[in-house]
Amino acid sequence: MKMNTEGNFDMKETILTPKQQEAVDFDGKEMLIKGIAGSGKTLVLLKKAHKILTTCPDEQVYLFTYVGTLAAYTRELAATIGSQRLHVDTFHAWAFRMLRRAGVRTSIVQNEEQVEMLRKSMSEVFRSTRHRLVAEEKYFGFLAEEIQWMKGKSLLSREGYLAAARVGRGTKVFVDGKAREVMYAVFERYQEKLQRAGKIDYDDLSNLLDASFAKWSPYAKLDNVLIDEAQDLQEVQLKLLRKCANKRIVIAADQGQKIYNTSFSWRGIGINITGGRTKVLQNSFRSTQQIISLAYSLQKHDPLYKEKDEEYVYPVIPERQGPVPMLIQLTGHEEEEMFVVKAVQELHRLNPNWTIGILCRKKASLARFHRQLPLLGVPTEYVEKDKGSVTQPGAKLLSLHSAKGLEFDAVYVFRMREKTVPLYDQLEDLDDEVLATERRLLYVAMTRAKTALTLTYSGKRSRFIEEMDDTLYEYKGVGV
Repeated sequence: MKMNTEGNFDMKETILTPKQQEAVDFDGKEMLIKGIAGSGKTLVLLKKAHKILTTCPDEQVYLFTYVGTLAAYTRELAATIGSQRLHVDTFHAWAFRMLRRAGVRTSIVQNEEQVEMLRKSMSEVFRSTRHRLVAEEKYFGFLAEEIQWMKGKSLLSREGYLAAARVGRGTKVFVDGKAREVMYAVFERYQEKLQRAGKIDYDDLSNLLDASFAKWSPYAKLDNVLIDEAQDLQEVQLKLLRKCANKRIVIAADQGQKIYNTSFSWRGIGINITGGRTKVLQNSFRSTQQIISLAYSLQKHDPLYKEKDEEYVYPVIPERQGPVPMLIQLTGHEEEEMFVVKAVQELHRLNPNWTIGILCRKKASLARFHRQLPLLGVPTEYVEKDKGSVTQPGAKLLSLHSAKGLEFDAVYVFRMREKTVPLYDQLEDLDDEVLATERRLLYVAMTRAKTALTLTYSGKRSRFIEEMDDTLYEYKGVGV
C-alpha cells in the first residue's frame, strides 16, 4: 500500500504525514487546507470526515466537489469508511435536491436550448443598439461567461452589476459603461426566456436556493461541510455552503489549479482563515520528481507565481524517481492517435494492473481509443460524471476538465497543439487571465500522472510547451 496518496487506500490503515495529521486534528470550526497537486487534500478531508464520524456519533458529514468524476472517485474511497452519515456529492446535484425541498418545480435547461436562448437575446438587444457585443458572433462566448460570472457573484440587479468591479474577468474585451448596459440587457432577456420556459440554468441554482433558504434549510442537516477543489466553486455557492454549516466547515483548495472562471476572497465568503486556521501542504506524494519538476517549470509562468500571490503554494520537489516525461511530435492527427493506441497497448502489456489516463480537450477526440483499445486487449472506458472507475486497471478516457482531482499510473495528454491547448479561434481571444486558466488546466492534466507522463502533438505545438524547461523532457519526432 502506498502512503500519503489520493489513490486507493484503507482509511483505517493509511498513515499521514505530520502536516496532514495536523489538519485532521485541528478542532476549529473553520479551516482552509491549501495544497499542491498530489499533496493529499482529498485524503485529509476523508480522514477528517472519519474522525468527526467517530467522535461525534450524532453528526452528519457532507463532502462536496465541483466535478462529477471527482465525486464518483471520492465515493469509492469513502466506501472504506463504511458510514451512512458520510455523504459525497457535487454541489449542483445537492442544490437541485434542496430546491425541490423548497417546493420549486423546475428543470435545468439543456445546452442546445440554452445557446439558442442566448443567441435570441443578443438578436433582440441588437434591434435597439448596434453595439459590437451583440453585432458580432465572436462575442457570444464572452457574453455567456459574463452572465455566468454575474450569477456567481449574485449581481442580479442592474444597479449592482453596473457598480461592481469586474475582478477576474480579464482584459481581452474592452468594457465601458455602455458595454455593461448592453450586457445587462442581454442578461435580462435571457432570464425572461428561461422563466417563460419554466427552466433555469446551473448558475441559477445557488441564487434560487439562497432566496428560499428558510423553506429548505431545516431539511439540509449539514452539521459538517467539507469542500474539495473549492477554488472552482463560485462565490455564491461557497457562501451558501458556509451558511449551511452548523458545526464546522473545512475547505481544501489550490488556486494554482483553478480551471474555471471564478473570483472570490475567503473573507468575502465569510471564512476566517487566520490564527492557525490555514494548513499548507507543499509535498506531492503522487508524482515523481521528474513529473513535478516539469509541471513546475510550466507553473512558474502563472501570474500567481510571478506576483508571489499569498494563495500560491510553492511545491517541494519529491524524491521519488521515475522515467523522464516524453514529448512526441507526429505528422498528423491520425498518426498521433495511432501512436497513442500502440503505446497504451504496450504499456498495458507490461503493466496490466496500471491505470492509464488518456486526456484530451474534448471527449469527441477520444472515440478512436474507445473503439480500438478493447480490440487490442486493453480494458477501456469513458470516465465522466458518475460513470467509469479510475481505480480499476486499464485505459481511462477523459476530457482535461474531467480529470480534475483524479490520478493514474500513467498519463497521455494528446493534441497538445495551438488552438486546442490553449483553446481559441483568434489570437484576440487570449489575454493573461485566459492564458493563466488554460495553463493551469494543462498543469492539472500533467500532475494526474503518478509514474509516467507523455505529451503528444501534431501541427504547431502548444505555446505552453515552449514555456517548459526542455531539459526536463525527452523529445522524439516520430515520422517527422
